Amino acid sequence: MNKEIHINSGENVEINQTITEPKPDSTSVGGVSLTTGYGWGVDVGIILIIVAGLYVAKKMVDKWIR
Repeated sequence: MNKEIHINSGENVEINQTITEPKPDSTSVGGVSLTTGYGWGVDVGIILIIVAGLYVAKKMVDKWIR
């Protein structure tokens, strides 16, 4: 693709170009989104490990409060 810009003498011209990179696909579970770049299986595995950690922490706090 060729682009040409023609400018007449004596005129000020400002040219701005913005290039946006596409967002990579990410895995989202329950509002939590994660992108590691290793594929959706790794993303889901990490999210499940985090959820399991939160569950165990909640159970420990429940025992501590009783």
